[in-house]
Amino acid sequence: MKGHSGEGGAPGSAADVPVTAYSDGERSEVHNLIAVEEPLEVFINNTLFYTTMRTPGEEIFLALGYCFTRGVIDSIDDVLSLAYCREGTGNRIDLFLPSDKEGKSRVVTPRTFTAYSSCGICGSDIVRDMSTLLPKKETTLFIGAGKILLFHRTLESRQDVFHATGGAQAAGIFDPTGNLLAFSEDVGRHNALDKAIGRLVAERKLDEPSVVVLTSRLSYEMVQKVTRINAEVLIGVSSATSLAVSLARTVNLTLVGFSRKEKGIIYTCPERILPNHS
Repeated sequence: MKGHSGEGGAPGSAADVPVTAYSDGERSEVHNLIAVEEPLEVFINNTLFYTTMRTPGEEIFLALGYCFTRGVIDSIDDVLSLAYCREGTGNRIDLFLPSDKEGKSRVVTPRTFTAYSSCGICGSDIVRDMSTLLPKKETTLFIGAGKILLFHRTLESRQDVFHATGGAQAAGIFDPTGNLLAFSEDVGRHNALDKAIGRLVAERKLDEPSVVVLTSRLSYEMVQKVTRINAEVLIGVSSATSLAVSLARTVNLTLVGFSRKEKGIIYTCPERILPNHS
């Protein structure tokens, strides 16, 4: 793959702004750090494919992670080139895929997008169709409930943007021994996970993840993204949605929500989470 393979090319992740604070009926003029939010456009073969609002930084990983989780690419080897646009603000990424057998530029349609011709769509249809695209995960990982606290502490120690602004979500991906493989922060929870997964794509480590930890709620989209990598456990500090639980159960993914300190709720596949005394 030609072009940039890392991070950078963007301003800082926090901005200092003047604000008016109030407390006990009193007002004061102070300065406050807030998370920076900027648009990013991802072009594939010179056609706009994706637009998102993100925290500047790691745009290459974000583009890779999004394209991977949406089924556009299966590995870094599917990418001909990937780089920042040479003209502009750093808010555009150009990704090129090889031409088809006839030499024509590929028209990209993510495999995970499903069209429905009926008068409506229901959640069970989405889960059913998604499950046909994704292999069911094997059960090879078993972790003690106490180890989950160590995962959270690892994330907390790296959340510089959140600690400075209170306005960022984080995603961490760990291997079977608990080593952190990838970490990212972003104003968007989807972006944070895509950036972390994109790093694994770039570093050819898609087979190494076992546990994904998020500081956000567990929606269907977050579960969908995790099903594309080798992880068997997804942990979040907030609740899970009904579709997230349905998809996780279908693909045999352990889903843990409301994970705080040494407490949590295991929505699916509880056999992978062992009691501390076991």
